[in-house]
Amino acid sequence: MNSKSGESNREWGKQAEKIACDYLITHGYTVRETNWRVGNTIEIDIIAEKGNIIIFVEVKARKGDYMLPAEAIDEKKMRKIVKGGDIYLRGLKHPYEYRLDIITITGTPEHYEIRHIPDAFLPPLS
Repeated sequence: MNSKSGESNREWGKQAEKIACDYLITHGYTVRETNWRVGNTIEIDIIAEKGNIIIFVEVKARKGDYMLPAEAIDEKKMRKIVKGGDIYLRGLKHPYEYRLDIITITGTPEHYEIRHIPDAFLPPLS
């Protein structure tokens, strides 16, 4: 991958996260955080809220259909999201239920298909 395609992929990823935020807002969610980080190793793309549920959302975007976006989320990534989510929840004043969602976006910024997968995965067992 050359630097130009890497930059293009990062730009598409940022646009996809914006598309995902807009999608969540239009479906009644409140976006609490975007690109929330713990140190240099954990990042949660979107933290949203609906009712008494905090939703940790991983956004995956692909320009082509060579790989389903959700297939790019491996166990290591799941563990990082769960760990980050646990840290986030511990910092809240009130207890919340939580869930782990994936939003996939395939296509281009002009013509894309979005898919929201609520409860996409459970925390991996230790």
